[in-house]
Amino acid sequence: MLKDFKNLKIIASEIRIRALEDAIRAGKGHLGGSFSCVELLASLYYDGFIRIDPKMPKDPNRDYFIMGKGHACLALYPILLDLGFISKERYFEYGKNGSTLGGQLDVTIPGVEYNTGSLGHALGICAGIAKAAQMDGRDSRAIALIGDAECDEGAIWEAIMYAAQQKLNNLVCIIDRNRLSVTQVIESEVLFGDFEAKMNLFQWDCHVIDGHNYNEIFEAFDKATLANKPTMILANTIKGKGVSFMENDVKWHHTMPSENEIKIAREELGITSDNI
Repeated sequence: MLKDFKNLKIIASEIRIRALEDAIRAGKGHLGGSFSCVELLASLYYDGFIRIDPKMPKDPNRDYFIMGKGHACLALYPILLDLGFISKERYFEYGKNGSTLGGQLDVTIPGVEYNTGSLGHALGICAGIAKAAQMDGRDSRAIALIGDAECDEGAIWEAIMYAAQQKLNNLVCIIDRNRLSVTQVIESEVLFGDFEAKMNLFQWDCHVIDGHNYNEIFEAFDKATLANKPTMILANTIKGKGVSFMENDVKWHHTMPSENEIKIAREELGITSDNI
């Protein structure tokens, strides 16, 4: 991997800028959860971990990425635009009546593998994709990005057990651990206490990282490429990362900023008339 951290920081900044402006233009969007996973998405797409060609997005030998927390699509759409999966015309349809680019991901969008909305299915689908690749003799990797609140769903744990039983070393699950759901703080020690030891008991390789730190992200990715079992990456993140008044505030799951808050957010993200 290239590990061009300076460039990735610029890309992450641009993703947040676009996400904010897209939400403002449409009058809706999940900014908090989008901002928490920006560095993770930038690392996945811009440094070679996900192998997928925008000119052949359905190549059976591609890697498969499934984003369980599809409401954070505001962080993914700028990447799909920049890499050539979607056109600028389609990109600017976001949020309009009749648009094919909405507040959840769907399979009509090139590069998107899964219709999101109902939580808890992403990891199971990824496990099935990983198993199919193994059976076919393909080296395709299946990668899921899920939210920490999503881990309340029993289907996630069924997929964890299945993946271990099948020794799916081509399966990677990333948990965006921003500690906030729609309405509450997620601090359950039953679920997340001693998480690394717990996942080891489930026969997964587990790495607990700072989800905004590129060194830690890429170290975990490197280990995943060498693993002989499924890989779990618990990425500690900040909901609303990058905008001071949004950070760690449950309000910003789906709240739109006021006129004054927009001004502050633009200033903090370094938005000028040139990069809107």
